[in-house]
Amino acid sequence: MSRRSAREHPLPQSEVELLRSLRRPELLTRSYQLFQKGWTLQAIGDAFDPPKRRSTVKAWVDQKYTGAKLNIIVPDPHYKTPKGGYQRLTPVSPGVPPQTAERLKEIAPQARLFRHRMPSGHPYAQANDEMNRIVSELRDADVSIADIARAANVTHRAIARRVQALR
Repeated sequence: MSRRSAREHPLPQSEVELLRSLRRPELLTRSYQLFQKGWTLQAIGDAFDPPKRRSTVKAWVDQKYTGAKLNIIVPDPHYKTPKGGYQRLTPVSPGVPPQTAERLKEIAPQARLFRHRMPSGHPYAQANDEMNRIVSELRDADVSIADIARAANVTHRAIARRVQALR
């Protein structure tokens, strides 16, 4: 069964009062029913005074006790996200082309050793300029920093700093 969580949504007051009045077998059954309907462990635990920990409620739910008969309708939770689920806001990274990835792996160690006092004809300076050009082109093509870093075999932070310096 696919389950969708109603994040940051408290149980209705009538449900809170019902949970507080139940004894162990009925409490286990009702907790399982609420969890299957989409209520979070936090929301179920917060119904108690003092609140029960999520691990406690999880233990109740994991028992899947359905021996107690409760003929009370389980309330539907309010969902923060639309029915379709997660909607990606950023474009999917097209990735780094294989030939570009190979070139990045070759020049990254040299570009890493570049220092600003080096003359522009120095091999490290040329590698750094080429790496800047490639990273800039990839970012313009919406390739993610993580993909570029993986292709160059460097850290995410190193590429992020390079992108920041190119702005």
